[in-house]
Amino acid sequence: MEKRAGYRVFSGNANIRLANAVCSLLDIPRGDALVTTFQDGEIRIEIRDNVRGLNTYVIQSLCCPVNDHIMELLIMIDALKRASAKSVCAVIPYYAYGRRDKKEKPRVPITGRMLASLIEEAGVDHVVALDFHSGQTMGFFKVPVDHLSAMSVMVEHARKHLPPDSIVVAPDAAGVRRARVFASELDLDMAIMDEREVTPRIVGNVKGRHVVLYDDIVDTGRTIERVVQAALRAGAASVIAYCVHGIFSKGCAERIAASKLERLVVTDSVAPYTNLLEFGVNVEYITVAPLLAEAISALNRGETISSVFYSI
Repeated sequence: MEKRAGYRVFSGNANIRLANAVCSLLDIPRGDALVTTFQDGEIRIEIRDNVRGLNTYVIQSLCCPVNDHIMELLIMIDALKRASAKSVCAVIPYYAYGRRDKKEKPRVPITGRMLASLIEEAGVDHVVALDFHSGQTMGFFKVPVDHLSAMSVMVEHARKHLPPDSIVVAPDAAGVRRARVFASELDLDMAIMDEREVTPRIVGNVKGRHVVLYDDIVDTGRTIERVVQAALRAGAASVIAYCVHGIFSKGCAERIAASKLERLVVTDSVAPYTNLLEFGVNVEYITVAPLLAEAISALNRGETISSVFYSI
């Protein structure tokens, strides 16, 4: 991409490798900022570049340790505003608390909405996010939100690597929409996991076929475990999983390794901090840096970024 003056791209500590890859594609150095902690654990941020009158972008995944990375983002937004930046855009490859988007029982918070309010209160002017858990999260913000999807990079990879006679499986009713788009792009049949019964089963004929699970998050690994078990009981030849955000909470790697999943494909929206290969998990990371770089470049020129949108 063409190098253009007038903007800076900064990053917190959540996913420096991804931020560096984005800046490399934009042909600009990553903005100079000190992001560390004081001895008492308080976060210390100092913007070392002159950003007066410039459009600025902060790339920060809100992954583990979640609350530390949230605070880094909030403080950096405030620091940039106080340094007289023209605008601050939060580029969030993974949005924390996205699964806390409604009150599923009394006396619980809608934390995803509260987090949006905190980001706005810090002074953000624009948000670019990748694959919210639910589309309604966009409505939590009052500032403009561009919701990107990793669907294109997932589809591109799948076209090259999926075996013949594959079938896409949605993990539950909530995941049908995104799985349908994935299946449609690949011209594949689709089935759905039915978890209403004591023993979950797959609605659709997967016997002798290669099951492809498509989901937005792999966190505990239980969804993958259930789909693999149900698919193999139904006679599937193998199971492959495509998941956008690889969270991999404690115990996830062991659970996936024991599930007989053949292969797992995730994006680098969350920096790897668990060596899954040590547990025998066949995992492959594909990058979303080009999507983020294209979005930042287009926004900085005042152009549409519809080419990196998917209707899901």
